[in-house]
Amino acid sequence: MKVRFRTSGRTLGSLLRTRAALGLRPAMAPVMIFLPLGMVLGPAGTRIIGTDALAHLDVVISIVLATLGVFIGIAAGTQRSAGRLAAASTLEAAITVLVVGGATYLLLRSWGMPSLVPHALVALVLGLCASASAAAAVGEGDERTRRIAARVADLDDVMPIVVGGGVLASIAAGETPALAAAGLSIGLGAAIAVSGWLLFERAEGAERDVFVLGTLALLGGSAAYLDTSPLLAGLSAGMLWARAPGQTEHVVATHLRKVQHPLVVLLLVTAGASLQPTLAGIWLFAPYVVSRTAGKLIGGWAASRVTSGVAPSDLGAYLIPPGVIGIAFALNILQVAPDGAIPIVFAVSAGAVVSELLALIVTPGPPDPTPV
Repeated sequence: MKVRFRTSGRTLGSLLRTRAALGLRPAMAPVMIFLPLGMVLGPAGTRIIGTDALAHLDVVISIVLATLGVFIGIAAGTQRSAGRLAAASTLEAAITVLVVGGATYLLLRSWGMPSLVPHALVALVLGLCASASAAAAVGEGDERTRRIAARVADLDDVMPIVVGGGVLASIAAGETPALAAAGLSIGLGAAIAVSGWLLFERAEGAERDVFVLGTLALLGGSAAYLDTSPLLAGLSAGMLWARAPGQTEHVVATHLRKVQHPLVVLLLVTAGASLQPTLAGIWLFAPYVVSRTAGKLIGGWAASRVTSGVAPSDLGAYLIPPGVIGIAFALNILQVAPDGAIPIVFAVSAGAVVSELLALIVTPGPPDPTPV
């Protein structure tokens, strides 16, 4: 009984420790804890975090989004031998987007539900939010499937962030075409990354901390001001820093890890406080969870055909935990469409909690230690 109890505890602990992207330290089930906490503290609960406080947090959320984009950009830029893995992760993410987006679009058309955002855009946004994964944290002794699943989860955020940059511009109803807006985000991130790199290389100690945090504030603030994607601007900056001469990516990652957990907690608490149960959100919630699970399983099966030595039945199950990137993108949509995106934020956030719980059941646990 003692051996069984220790094994079950080890499995549960491993599944609860997830990461949103390479470079992010494992965090104990932040979605399951801090989203409900935010809802309790928000306007729908005790109102400790009121509507005015949420409005003031809007600027901070843009900086958090840019920071997450930087982490993912560094992850994508520093992956070794990532050609096949990048193809597998892109295929898996695309299949998830198609499954969730297609199911959502058909349901919205059949329900005839009115929406401030066109049904096709709602479906695409939900598909992009669903495509993000956060595989369980792994160690050197873990089996090959778990390690590959973690690397696929690291890279399957890239395509949704790039596509989401154009979608965000479409929802913002600006005069700039979606493709041009995405290009503006990439160029903005690259330009700020170059200026930051010139500062990082010459600074030391506390001065370097100030420059890193100031660069992040500039990334998030300028993207928000231009109604472009802070996630995409951060992704562009992170990839450039990963390829820049010297150790810039290590400098940035080291300084950002100091604020990683507070920023993730702030994002999740804000998302929970922003939740407003609506009829449309409640109707979208269950189909979102079901179609996302189906999309991850199908996408994992397809991705296993691109990689080698991975069991098709296991890879998709490892990718069911959603992490925080999908929630971050939903909050970004809420910034540019405060009324129309309320059902999207509810469906994605509530779906993230259920998906985390579902992952505890369907995700294979780590192998038992070899008895002596």
